[in-house]
Amino acid sequence: MIERKRLLSIGYYKKAPSFTGSDKNKCYKIEKFLEEGTEEPLFKATIWPGPYSFENTADELKQSQTAAFTEEGLLALVDWMNSIEL
Repeated sequence: MIERKRLLSIGYYKKAPSFTGSDKNKCYKIEKFLEEGTEEPLFKATIWPGPYSFENTADELKQSQTAAFTEEGLLALVDWMNSIEL
């Protein structure tokens, strides 16, 4: 199970490009994301089956979701990632 405490603080995502991790057979990437034509950042979470890295996994095996760039948005992404069966 992916836990919120493993995903670092929101301040980290303001400065770093992304954070990656894994839990059992799920790999995940959390990043700050700007939709085209907007100025407000979002969180974008992508999950894929392990054991390969993001770059070495086919795009059709990845699933992504966005949420507000807030603590509540990050919590929503944690719930979403835990709900996905790979």
